[in-house]
Amino acid sequence: MRGSPVRAHSLNGCFRHRNLEKIVFLSTFAQKTTAMQSSGKRHIIKGLALLMFIVFAVFYFYGYNRYFVLCYHEQMQLFRFDSLYFRSCVSQPGGLTKYFGAFLTQFYYCPLAGSLIIASVAGAVVLLFNAILQTWGDTLKLFFVPFIPAILLMMAFVSIYFDMASALGLLLALVGFRIYISLCKGNRYFAGPLLFAILYFTAAGSALLFAMLIIIHELFARNFSFIFLLLWFVLLPRIAWHTIYTVPVREAFFALTPLNDPFITVANIMLWLSAPVLYFLWRLIAHQVMRWNVAVWKISILNMLITFSAMICGAWLIYDVKVETLYGMIFETQYNNPGKVVSLCESYPAKNRLACYFTNLALAQSGTMADSMFHYQQTGISGLFLDRDLTYFPVWYSGEVYYHLGMMLVAEQNALEAMIGSPKEPNTQTMQRLVYTNILRRDSLTADKYLKFFEHSLTYRQWAKKQRDNLKSAMLDSTFRLPHLPKPVRSRDFFIDYQNPDRTLIRLLSDNPHHRIAFEYLMAYYMLLKDLERMRWCLDTFYDNMDYPSGFPVHYEEALLVYKSLMKAGDDFYMQYPVSQATRARYNSYIQAYLSAQGNKSKTGLLQKKFGDTYWYYLHFVEPSTLQKNDEKNRY
Repeated sequence: MRGSPVRAHSLNGCFRHRNLEKIVFLSTFAQKTTAMQSSGKRHIIKGLALLMFIVFAVFYFYGYNRYFVLCYHEQMQLFRFDSLYFRSCVSQPGGLTKYFGAFLTQFYYCPLAGSLIIASVAGAVVLLFNAILQTWGDTLKLFFVPFIPAILLMMAFVSIYFDMASALGLLLALVGFRIYISLCKGNRYFAGPLLFAILYFTAAGSALLFAMLIIIHELFARNFSFIFLLLWFVLLPRIAWHTIYTVPVREAFFALTPLNDPFITVANIMLWLSAPVLYFLWRLIAHQVMRWNVAVWKISILNMLITFSAMICGAWLIYDVKVETLYGMIFETQYNNPGKVVSLCESYPAKNRLACYFTNLALAQSGTMADSMFHYQQTGISGLFLDRDLTYFPVWYSGEVYYHLGMMLVAEQNALEAMIGSPKEPNTQTMQRLVYTNILRRDSLTADKYLKFFEHSLTYRQWAKKQRDNLKSAMLDSTFRLPHLPKPVRSRDFFIDYQNPDRTLIRLLSDNPHHRIAFEYLMAYYMLLKDLERMRWCLDTFYDNMDYPSGFPVHYEEALLVYKSLMKAGDDFYMQYPVSQATRARYNSYIQAYLSAQGNKSKTGLLQKKFGDTYWYYLHFVEPSTLQKNDEKNRY
């Protein structure tokens, strides 16, 4: 039997069968290994894309939106660790999200930290939305899709009406929906209303985004029980509005959504609708995408190109260099950096009364206004004093000039009115000014009241401690003053004639004869009005009290030469007003160039290039009323 052919045949068959199994196993293993390697490569590429996106977002906000996004939002609030602040937040729809959003926003004080926080939140949206889409199909072949809401989120942040609370509301809505779809059908009947209630009382209107995603999900599941949920989605905000919140009904339904913003922007609407629209489209195409058989490197390159093209286009579309530069000038003025303000003005790409206003103020602070004022765009007297308008920004901005003129009562009034009209809450910007004005006025009780707010803050605690020391020194020594703050002035009458600011300046100079900034502002006021007779009166009345070691400033010499020509005065004019020979020679050159440029556009352009930094050019070619009318859309 041992050597029988039947036995040998059966053994050979067994070996062949085992070899065949081994071959099949090895083939299958090789295929799985190849698939895993391919998937692993795609995961690495997808992770690299996420890392590059976060780096790009950090660079974008830190380098290009530091003032408009980070500094603005940080200054428009003052997060405090006290029960009063917490209660004031949670008494509003979406209060918890607002509270934690304000907690994160306080770290914008360090621009790099603020950029990292925004980029991290955007990255979390990518990961979370990818996890939602992944439940219905592998997103590796179209991994650019989860980046779309994050890119729109990055764009939405470049808005004064979109803050960290709105971003956290979006994130919480996605978290709630991810939990919902992970549950079995039976549990979802109870989880849906419960999750909606939790989200509503946590993130207010963001719960409606969660509801939209549920409706889309249940439509694809052909489960029409969501119809009963719709009633709950409508009733809960209405009940909360009647029983809990004392806010307008629109805010009760739509807080933390674009529908509650004073001005609805396209980027915000696109962000809010992107998650449900993309989820709907993904459910339609997910199965077809799974069948695609495309090389890893091809599909990865395509996804990377789409992702980075969308990032760059989104950043380019939403970035506004004028707004960023303007807010930079506002911020640096507040922190007494006139050199930076002037530097930013030089890069400002358009004419704007607010840019002109802060530039003139910076020139006056640095003592160069009388020599270089007309080196920059001028919009008439609107570039010296802003229109009076009882809303936050005009009130706050218009108070800057009175603060730097040393009129502390007027500056304090403007800061108080701005704080009351603040679009969010009593904020860092206004309360810091109130601390300074009351230290300068030696009002210890009022200064103490505002310092207590800052002492409950994390980022301003040390600043508050320093100001307490300054307050003590000011109360003990009447001559004590802080070098970085304006010097307070005294006046018998602080009534402000906003329609005729020159009257205020004249009263200020009468009581403070050596007030150089007030003098230069009064001179600039008459020169911008092209009132040379009043300009000469101002010069005769107040100039001798000013300390100009090198004689008349250049722009005053230019105005005096025009006045001499109009009055047809003789050379004895120079006995009273010793205008330099250099300015006289340049004026003669200007007159010749001006006469030859009449009716010749090319020569007019050359005239501007050569003499555009003079008062003479402003006098002949700049019409302030036209500039002001054209600039109405860019007032504030």
